[in-house]
Amino acid sequence: MKTTVLARLLLTVSLVITSAASLSAAEFYYAQTTATQSYSTFVGSIPVTGLSLTLPAASKDFNAALVTLNMPNLTLSNPTSQGAALGATIQVVAPFAPGGFVSATATIGCDTCTRVPGTQDATIVVKVPLGTTSQLAEAEWSSNGSCTVTTQTFASISAILVKE
Repeated sequence: MKTTVLARLLLTVSLVITSAASLSAAEFYYAQTTATQSYSTFVGSIPVTGLSLTLPAASKDFNAALVTLNMPNLTLSNPTSQGAALGATIQVVAPFAPGGFVSATATIGCDTCTRVPGTQDATIVVKVPLGTTSQLAEAEWSSNGSCTVTTQTFASISAILVKE
């Protein structure tokens, strides 16, 4: 069973980036899925169903979004051969960001697996510039082709709008 929740909440937060530049935020976007989903072929990255957001256009108050993907229950299974490298790439993409494609990735797996690894997690945070129109930010995944990657019970993507 799939549950998708989309919410827009008012939020006041101050963020400090390591460069000491200060950002302030006031709007928050959120989506989650509790569906069990799997991906096992190697045809390139595909979207993870239910984990996408439509970011608004830039305004006088906001010119970027801090997007966070949280996938805490990832498993690898069904290896095609014993001792094979098992792996998956998880990413956040914003294909229509001003200035071009924005992407941040994380990988899970093992190089020479003697057994299937247990549950692994991936969390990604990326700053996406806002443009003159709304744009998509979504989670995508791919397998290295020698196993199946599965998410279970919960995964989420969120964005906090900020002004630099």
